[in-house]
Amino acid sequence: MTDLNFDTLAVAIDQQLRKQPFSGVIHVAHQETPIFSHAYGFANRSDKLPNRLNTRFGIASGGKIFTATAICQLVAGGQLSFDQPLSDILVDLPPKLDSTVTIKQLITHTSGIPDYFDEETETDYEMCWREKPVYLMRTANDFLPFIQDKGMKFKPGERFSYNNMGFVFLGLVIEKVSGKRFQDYIQERIFGSAWMRSSGYFSTDRLPENCASGYIVEEDGSWRSNVFSVPIIGHGDGGTFTIAADIGRFWRALWNKTYFGDEILTKMTSPQVRVKPENPNQYGYGVWVGDLTGHRCLSIVGDDPGVEFSSSFYPDCNLQITLLANTNGSLWQLEKMIRSEIFSLDQE
Repeated sequence: MTDLNFDTLAVAIDQQLRKQPFSGVIHVAHQETPIFSHAYGFANRSDKLPNRLNTRFGIASGGKIFTATAICQLVAGGQLSFDQPLSDILVDLPPKLDSTVTIKQLITHTSGIPDYFDEETETDYEMCWREKPVYLMRTANDFLPFIQDKGMKFKPGERFSYNNMGFVFLGLVIEKVSGKRFQDYIQERIFGSAWMRSSGYFSTDRLPENCASGYIVEEDGSWRSNVFSVPIIGHGDGGTFTIAADIGRFWRALWNKTYFGDEILTKMTSPQVRVKPENPNQYGYGVWVGDLTGHRCLSIVGDDPGVEFSSSFYPDCNLQITLLANTNGSLWQLEKMIRSEIFSLDQE
């Protein structure tokens, strides 16, 4: 196994931050021991309140992993099947939705259903809320009007197409099958089981203590809060608030089979669909699967206005690299540099 290099990590991070400032938390742990863990920038720019290691950050689509874990948990409990059609569980679906779309196709982004924000054709997430304000997006059903009259993008199972609405539907499935509100189920059965005590789906008009505001930085250097740019509360497609330590607890709980056994864990963390022929990453159930470093890597990412998130877990060497940011633009190059430094890779 390749030796991991931590000796020059702090210096390399410092050099990168001199080139491009970062607001958030960087956390690297090996064998469950923190190697590098630091906070930067402000959680609240108006009052100049600094980010800390216990600051809770929004993680955008990074929360899809919790939805996928809950679905797998329900399958493990015999309450659901991956091959079960969505139409068997939810009634009154949009009329143009193919009735054969399955849970597996939703969880692997191969369903072909229309999306409320289609990342293949749209780039400005804020545009979603010009006509329907974010403060009205309180339940998963509030997303349905966005696709009510849209047709299928392609035949179910035909190909991969990243789909937020698919995970909104999975959140509704969790509510229907469990009899619990989606956010409550995740809080009790996913966060609670892993002792993720700082994580939750918080309404942005009632945030608890130690939550970072997200900031959108304009080209002229001015900034504004993202409070009008993302839904008021997270749903099946993302929007969790969490801390770096809790993400580590989740990876540990998942890999230790806290939620379900070997069979489903193997399915969840194995490639189920190739994203694109030229893309080395593949997709499992709610998690990216790749080996860019020569080591198997499971990763979750999120990117919303004022939010960036990346967490990678390398099971064969028990390495975690987690970055949470409350601005856009600097996390991805920083994550790439950290990965290259640890695995002694050449940066392109």
